[in-house]
Amino acid sequence: MKKTAIILFAHLPEFEAKTKRFSGLSSQKVTQKISKYLTNHFYQLSKKTEAEVFWVDTFHQQGESFGERISNAFADVYSKGFENVICIGNDCPDLKLSELQKAIEITSSGKVILGPTTDGGAYLIGIPKALFQKEKFEAIQWQSSQTYQQLLNIFKFSAEIEQIGTKIDLDCENDLNKLDHTNVIARVILQIIRLFQNQNCISQIKTKVDFLFISLSYLKGPPCLA
Repeated sequence: MKKTAIILFAHLPEFEAKTKRFSGLSSQKVTQKISKYLTNHFYQLSKKTEAEVFWVDTFHQQGESFGERISNAFADVYSKGFENVICIGNDCPDLKLSELQKAIEITSSGKVILGPTTDGGAYLIGIPKALFQKEKFEAIQWQSSQTYQQLLNIFKFSAEIEQIGTKIDLDCENDLNKLDHTNVIARVILQIIRLFQNQNCISQIKTKVDFLFISLSYLKGPPCLA
């Protein structure tokens, strides 16, 4: 049995598209496509480490609140015999393989490792089983600007904490503008958006042309009777 597990805590693309919008396009398809790409990327990235990887998707998240769902995910993986759990999402394109490997080393040494986001959240949470406090973890104000500080507060008196660099997570279209566009992942996301924008333009042109032909047909008079 492997000592460390990585949880990829991410909704299925069709569900994520209901709460996020990565493009000004009215269709949810572009958000679904980006979500699918990011989830696959981080799953494959995690598989490159020596850790066991669990994708906890929409149908495998148990609980009413976000706090309940993520706490239950940690508890479930610990119950499988793992001593350390590292949790990531699918919304931080700047997360690197070297940082995942560092997280494995840190938690294996008995320390907590946390990665903050620019909006006060966390893109990586690594906790040894001996330091996990389910009730306190569940009670955090998740998905808020207070999340990261409250995570720190849980562990600051009971554990050594290592922090890695602050990164941007993707919640909306504006967040894309903040990414480093030299990042390969960011470039792929932008290509997906451009592809859908081009398809959208072609569709609009076709609709206008079809409408023009329909309109012109109404201008024709009835056939002449000899």
